[in-house]
Parts: sequence; structure tokens; C-alpha cells
Amino acid sequence: MEQQIRRYSRRKTARIAARIAAAVVAAAVFAVYFAKNVGNYGAAELMLPLVSLAAFTAVLIAAMPRFVDTFCGSGEGCSFLLKDGTGDLYDRKRVLKTFAAICLFALLLHILTFLLGALLWSQSPMNTSESLREFVRSAWMKRNTDAGHYLNIAENWYVTEGNDKLLLVFFPMFPALIGRLNVLIHDSFISAMIINAVATSLTAGMTYLTLREGLGENRARAAAFIYLLLPGAIFMNSPMSEPLFMLFTVCGFWFLQKKRFIAAGIFAALAGYTRSLGVILAVAIAVCGTGYIVQLIREKKKWGRPLLKLIAALAISSIGTLEYLYINYSLYGNCLKFLEYQSENWFQKATPFFDTPRYMVHYLKIFAKSGMDGVWSLWIPGLAAIFGSLLLMIGRARKLPSHYTAYYLSYFAVAIGCSWLLSSVRYLSACFPLTAAIAMSCNRKWKTALIFAILAATYVIYMYMYMRRHDIY
Repeated sequence: MEQQIRRYSRRKTARIAARIAAAVVAAAVFAVYFAKNVGNYGAAELMLPLVSLAAFTAVLIAAMPRFVDTFCGSGEGCSFLLKDGTGDLYDRKRVLKTFAAICLFALLLHILTFLLGALLWSQSPMNTSESLREFVRSAWMKRNTDAGHYLNIAENWYVTEGNDKLLLVFFPMFPALIGRLNVLIHDSFISAMIINAVATSLTAGMTYLTLREGLGENRARAAAFIYLLLPGAIFMNSPMSEPLFMLFTVCGFWFLQKKRFIAAGIFAALAGYTRSLGVILAVAIAVCGTGYIVQLIREKKKWGRPLLKLIAALAISSIGTLEYLYINYSLYGNCLKFLEYQSENWFQKATPFFDTPRYMVHYLKIFAKSGMDGVWSLWIPGLAAIFGSLLLMIGRARKLPSHYTAYYLSYFAVAIGCSWLLSSVRYLSACFPLTAAIAMSCNRKWKTALIFAILAATYVIYMYMYMRRHDIY
């Protein structure tokens, strides 16, 4: 008993020290940012980066007990901290039946939202389609989004001349699969829609399987459909890479909770070959895996082989990204050529993530004064997604597994940390821990009904703006 008390006291001290360290580092980071920009921005403008960084740090501080528990070898650190969260005894036949039903209903919902979007597009004055094929294609291929770029790569691959050389910035997994399916379908748009329909329905089922043990049966079922109704999920119906990215990410988390690190690493590599953010899954693998190894050492169990598997998994997780970099090198002799095109044509460079809300508000004011489209469709939803996700995670980080929060923080910092960010709603809708965080509130029928009502309303509004060709990216 005395040893347990001393161990708890040391862990409590470590939690306090880690929280203080996080606050000190954040203060130092902002001090450097302030000193560099105080002459460029007014006091009001500097408040937004301060609030953003403070909220981000609050998520980290809230999660610190889970991180300390993880790295001290406590198995609880990488599990959901919910009294009523664990599912009942595993009934393989019933769970697989539920999985199949969820996949089917997700497919039906996917088709329903596809048709709803087409109906909204049919009422748009910009719809000039003369055939059913042209109508369906034009409805879900908004010209100033990336949908057409993926189809172009699928048909022509990467090139080094003309405007199409700029398409190097898009990762190859999705167009490669479209190209393979084109052997049978002979239509890139239809091939893309088939791939996304399958990926979307499987992701719903895998979300249920992944969260069932931690959140329980009802919340896991709710989570399977929550991700389908987040505003940015409208792009699941478009020829975009989000459905594949989500499928690989959720599969990675599922294998990770089973401590099957190599399989998790393979799906991280697939996610990394699909989108630039995919390799961040390695952060979750590193956090969960390290905690597991420490736990084995503390329990005096064999840990050498699991450690080798963890190292192998982390190496494997980088393969998808490395393969994409090799494509850059094989074409231009420069593995980072895509960064040049991304900066020149899309005006995107890495910036401090906490500076993004400042320039978003700056452009919001410019758009509002000039009467330009984008105030309600682009900048306000973007800011709401950024601060809404932070507020949600502040309240949930205390109970989320440590590797979920580590993934979210890393994902947020990279996805939001770029200049001229137009797709924050879409990016954050594809962040799996946010789906889990929302589903944690579905512990009462009325709460679940309220959450789905809000999500459905925002989804329809966002889709309406997309079909009216407002600034939705």
C-alpha cells in the first residue's frame, strides 16, 4: 500500500510538472511570435493568435494526466476513461452483423445525400446540363475544388510540362485506384464515386468496431454516422480523397488498439500515400506503442519483440510519404518539388497554426467590406471549425485515450498551420478523434437526437452553399 501511495504521488507530481512545462513552452513560443510581429499587427490582431495558442495548450494540459499515465506504463492511458464506456462481452457473430448493417445503412445514407445534393443542384441557375450524365457530374464536381485534379492524374498521371505539372501537389493513392478501376469502368468520375461509396460505408463500419470497446455499443453506433454528417463530409460524395483517407486512418486506430503495431503502420503508410496528413498516424502509434512497452517492462514481461514490432511499424508508416517524395524526385530530381508548386500556385506555406485565425479574420473583414462571397461560406465556418474543435477537445481530452489527443494535436498543428487556408472545415471533419469526442456525448437518447439534429442541419446548409457554388473548398 505504501509503495502504491508513493507511486501515485510521483505520478501526480509528474502531471503537475508536465502541465507547468506545457504552459511555459507555450508562453515562450508566443513571446517569440509577439516580438517578431508586434510592429506589424495591432493589439486586437495579436489577441487571436494568443487565444488560439492558449486553447491549443489547454487541450494539451487537459490531456497531460493521460500522457503521464501512458508513459508511466499504465494501461489506462491509451483507453477511454468512461465509467459506462466499455461494451458488453464480445459476441463476434452479433458484432459482425451490426458491422454489416452499419456499412449498408452508411451506403444508403451516402446515396441519399448524393441525391439530395443533385436535387439542390437541379434548382441552381448555374445548372446548364443537357444530359443526365453531365448533370450528375457537374453537381458534384465543383470547378474550383480539387475533384477534377484527381481525375486528371488518374488519366494522365503526373507530368512535367504545362499547367498540369502543378498537380504534383496531390497525393497518388486515390488517382492510382481510379486508374486501376478505369480498366473496367472506362469513366474516371464513375470509378471515383464507386471507390468513395465503398470507402465511406466501410469507414462507418470500422468506426463502430474501433470505438465499441471504449465507448460502448450505443455511442459507437452513433459515431459511425456522426462522421458522415459533419459539414465537411459533403466531400465524401465528391471525387476527393477524404473517404480513402478516413478508411485507412480508422483501420490504423483499430489495429493500434489491438496492439498490432505493424498492421497499424501499414495503414499509416496507406494514409500517407493518400494525403500529406496521413503520416501523422505515426504519432499515435509512437505514443500508444511506447506506453505499451513501458507497461510490459513494469510488469516484468517480455518486451523485446513488441519493441522491434513498434520500431518496424514506425518505419513502415513512413513508406507512403517516402514513395510520394520519390515520385517528386523521379520527375524533377527534387523530392520537395511539390512544396514549390504549392507555394507558387496555391499560396500555401507552413506558418504557425495559431496565426491562422488572425489572417482569416483579416480576410473576413476585407470580404465583408467589398461584398465578396465567402464571409458566411468560407471564413466564418473555417473559424468555427478551428475554435469549435479546440473547445470540444478541451472538454474531452481528460477522457480520450492519449494517442487520440496526440494525433489530434499533431493533425491540427499541421493542417491549420498554413497560409491561405481555405479547407479547414474539410480537413477537421476528416480528423477521426473529433468523431470520437462528439460521440462521447451520446450517452442519452435526447443528447444523441440533439447532436444528430444539429449535424444534419449544418450538413444541409453546407451542402446548399456548395451546390450554389459559394466558396466551399
